[in-house]
Amino acid sequence: MNGKPIIQKPLPVAGPGCRFLPMFAEPPTIISENEAIARLKALERPWAGDYLAMYSTWLGGIVQEPWLMHVPLDDHMVHRGDGVFEMFKCVAGRIYQLDRHLLRLAGSAQAIGLELPADLGALKRLVVAVTRAGGQRECAVRIYLSRGPGGFTTNPFECPRPGVYIMVSHLHHPPQSAYDNGVRLGVSQVPSKSGFYASVKTCNYLPNVLLKREALGRGWDYGLGLDEEGYLAEGSTENVGLVDAQGHLLLPKPDHILEGTTVRRAIELAAGLVERGTLAEVERRTLSRQDLEQAREIMLFGTTLDVLPVTRLEGRPVAEGRPGPVAKGLLALMRQDILHNPEVSTPAFD
Repeated sequence: MNGKPIIQKPLPVAGPGCRFLPMFAEPPTIISENEAIARLKALERPWAGDYLAMYSTWLGGIVQEPWLMHVPLDDHMVHRGDGVFEMFKCVAGRIYQLDRHLLRLAGSAQAIGLELPADLGALKRLVVAVTRAGGQRECAVRIYLSRGPGGFTTNPFECPRPGVYIMVSHLHHPPQSAYDNGVRLGVSQVPSKSGFYASVKTCNYLPNVLLKREALGRGWDYGLGLDEEGYLAEGSTENVGLVDAQGHLLLPKPDHILEGTTVRRAIELAAGLVERGTLAEVERRTLSRQDLEQAREIMLFGTTLDVLPVTRLEGRPVAEGRPGPVAKGLLALMRQDILHNPEVSTPAFD
């Protein structure tokens, strides 16, 4: 944003704790189909301990073995980011806000000219089936719609049909200490996506990755981007909200961000806090860095976070340096909604 490079010092090839795969054979040899399968099965996958089940249109069914959970390299989602996705969660055997997530998935697909391979009812039944196959009543679910395999150019018409991948894994929330004490936030130098690309949930997440990388490298838990005009945008996967001195819950306009299903539901639930007098009102408007620095409360919204309080902004305490009443109140309302409101969730288990 200010002309300085995002990465300002040499970085290691691999992060702490990363292990390289076995060294390349010199020279490489051509292996048989049986040997390739044997090697795939034998390969250590310490990162795959969370994986529970996956559906793929190319297999035409559900697999539970991580070594079978693959996507073709020539799928345009892989080499061009040409696909859309959604992530949602199953809590106490029910998938929260599944209908809203599928509607947004359809909207994202339409925005990039990607034809749905089935109607939303069929996709919903498929999601439920794969979730059930994962066998865990608490889990994370991701659905990807890809342009499909077909070659390695940017031409989307070389793909004969779209692909569907559904992945179920263990669900991880932030630790309770993050809700008790709050988290650290900073404002990123990574340029945010522009309006159209920000508002469509595609698989091209490079700016989001760089934002998260910068945040962790600077000792923050989360980073927050700015839009092209310097206003607050969003985090790598989180929406932001703040409470001003007058008790207004302020959120960025959805013009230059991907509006999350969690923050949309939080806005609806915030009406209860307005009725109680905890909040004066809820407002969407452009927000500056100064608004952030003067906020009485700052909070993040996301599928795995629900409502997470921010208590330090670039090393400085936010207000009194502890979670405020609005973040606590919204979190309580959100968790009540998740567990006890069947109108906003879909049963995945009997």
